[in-house]
Amino acid sequence: MLMKKRILTFLIILSLLVVYVPTITQAAITPHFVMVNETLLPFNEDTMPMLVRGEIFIPVGVLRALEIWSVGNEEDERVRVWRGVRYVDFYTRSGETRAVDQDGVDLGWPAARRIGRRFYIPLHQICEFFGLSYQSLAIPSDIISERHMSVVRIVSGSLINGPSAIGMNRTEIRDAFIEYFATPAQSPTPQPPPPIVEDTPPPPVEEQPPDYSDVTIYLSFYDISAGGAPIILDLLDIRAESGLYASFFVCSADIMYNPGLVRRMVGTGHTIGIWLNEGSFEEYLYVSALLFEAAKVRTVIVSASEASEMARETANAHGLIFWETENSLIDHSSRSFQAITSAIPRGTGDRMNLMFSSSEEGASMLMPVYSFLREYLFNIGRITETVPPISN
Repeated sequence: MLMKKRILTFLIILSLLVVYVPTITQAAITPHFVMVNETLLPFNEDTMPMLVRGEIFIPVGVLRALEIWSVGNEEDERVRVWRGVRYVDFYTRSGETRAVDQDGVDLGWPAARRIGRRFYIPLHQICEFFGLSYQSLAIPSDIISERHMSVVRIVSGSLINGPSAIGMNRTEIRDAFIEYFATPAQSPTPQPPPPIVEDTPPPPVEEQPPDYSDVTIYLSFYDISAGGAPIILDLLDIRAESGLYASFFVCSADIMYNPGLVRRMVGTGHTIGIWLNEGSFEEYLYVSALLFEAAKVRTVIVSASEASEMARETANAHGLIFWETENSLIDHSSRSFQAITSAIPRGTGDRMNLMFSSSEEGASMLMPVYSFLREYLFNIGRITETVPPISN
């Protein structure tokens, strides 16, 4: 009798373990809304959060609305999230998370999760790192009565409280809920096809996404002393397997004060050109000697901004290759991402050199512009000594 009681007690404990263990370890995509300040994001799996042991994880792409960018490396199972010079590297394979700033601090956060090609990162820690806040708000029953729903709201300086933000989007929330959870209509009974009428227009052809593979875009950088060059090189390293290489135009001060950066550019396969501040051949010879001393390379590719006319004449007289900046120099203090991408040509055979300052602003613009070019299949070229320069 005692043995039977012990066996019964063991079976009860085992059944409880079977019931409760999954609730501790389960990580599931939850169909809840996400809002950034007062903007409701599309209600789909690219925005829906994940709950892991009660902690909210969000898809990394959600942060783009706050100009916090990300890039993932599938081979290393790494995703980098950054804004300006601050960034966090998540490693999903090892479970390690590393946050690197000016002090190289390892924050020891929970590891990111990955489902397919989508990365999920811990919301609480990432908000704290970038100076944001977040709220989990229940949606009132007068908006959605069918089931309990909530909004994860990420806030960056908004003056509107949570309930007011939900009220502003009540129609959009209700419509998105209905669209997502609507029961598919039953298929109608098959009917014979209608008779063909001679004047019946053909069915519409599904529009294909634009293909600009006949348009070549070059990516280049100048002013590597501006502070963003290490970030730019890190981002280019992540995309090196896809053939993303850039060109860096350096002046004498760049080489003297940042010889290690110049050697890294050369060592990782990027093109080096000389930036002429005065435009004279004597300046070219001086910078060329510094470049060879620092990185053991020579180049005949030159560019200039203020002294472009004199630099062009110098190049023509001494067999140098001059790349114009008049139509390619991007001023990030006045150009948005939309302004930059709208200036990119679309005509067959068109070419453009997108030249960025190596500042923090230039670094923050690199990956969004690169993603745009890849999405629309632009040919991302590389400036070399055998590529004809773009002239006015």
